[in-house]
Amino acid sequence: MRQQGSRMDQVSHWGTGEPDPEFWVNLRTGEVEQGRQSPAVDRMGPYRTREAAQHASETADQRNVAWDEEDRRWNDDRWPRESGPAAP
Repeated sequence: MRQQGSRMDQVSHWGTGEPDPEFWVNLRTGEVEQGRQSPAVDRMGPYRTREAAQHASETADQRNVAWDEEDRRWNDDRWPRESGPAAP
């Protein structure tokens, strides 16, 4: 069993061998945490900076809007209204 916060849980993204700091958003409290403090089911991340984690909800909302628009365009292109099922 691996210990929480062990070196095996951390990955260096810069190839230095040193783990990068990770910031997570606790979905129950809305607080930003450094490292894996909360159970996985209760956190969103990781983020490279505390500031990025603080804006995680806004970032997720923006991405969801963009993905919904992309899905709509893809569905419109694939299923023209006059020859296929109605698009949602």
